Amino acid sequence: MSKINWILRAFLLLFVVGFLVFYALVCHAATPDAEALLKRSDTYRNGWPSYVLRVKIANYESGKQDEEKLYEVSQKGTDKTYVEFLSPREKGEHLLMLGDDMWIYLPDTSRPVRITPLERLSGNASNGDVARTNYAVDYSPVYVRTEKVGTEDCFMLDLTAKRKGATYQRILYWLRVEDARPVKAEFYLTSGKHIKSATFDEYQQSGGISLLHRLTLYDEIRHNSHSVLEYSGSTPRALPDKLFYQGRTDRF
Repeated sequence: MSKINWILRAFLLLFVVGFLVFYALVCHAATPDAEALLKRSDTYRNGWPSYVLRVKIANYESGKQDEEKLYEVSQKGTDKTYVEFLSPREKGEHLLMLGDDMWIYLPDTSRPVRITPLERLSGNASNGDVARTNYAVDYSPVYVRTEKVGTEDCFMLDLTAKRKGATYQRILYWLRVEDARPVKAEFYLTSGKHIKSATFDEYQQSGGISLLHRLTLYDEIRHNSHSVLEYSGSTPRALPDKLFYQGRTDRF
């Protein structure tokens, strides 16, 4: 092989390698960081490490309001949630979440009853829809594509549950490109069945940050049923560990 041919081959090889490296870097840079997006999206539902808020759930059947429930939610970190039931018919009931474990406390029982995040709390809202709102803890995200939802440019993420204790086993999640604010979601069971959808309808400023104010959950099995969740009074608060002690006997 002549020296000229050797130089040409070496130059061609370097060019090909350089092009492949450049292409890989460009593709990597163009793909959004799904985990960073998911963590940022959680801040719209969890404004502080420790806080209290109220959730009003209005349930609708065939376009008519069926019932309305009110709850006070106290959350500390990503694995401790205490929910007090405030509606007259549910007065005295409480829900406690510690990690993947959940219990409901009833006034007429001496011991708490173990429940799951997927069980219904009110209407189309499950226990986990109110008590488990840190998706970055429960799900592994993968970026799928960028597409429009209405007038909004959104990143579409495919979330897969990290453990069986997650409320849903799969979520398709659309976040606004501009700021990773949640726009809509679809929820799936382990079987792959699409059971519920959500639209994140309204946000409000609270304590200098933007927080979710209204969420609508749609039943994909009974299409004439939906629930509207309104969040209010979100306030940072130092919560004592004893509030989340599973063995407390003074809940009532």
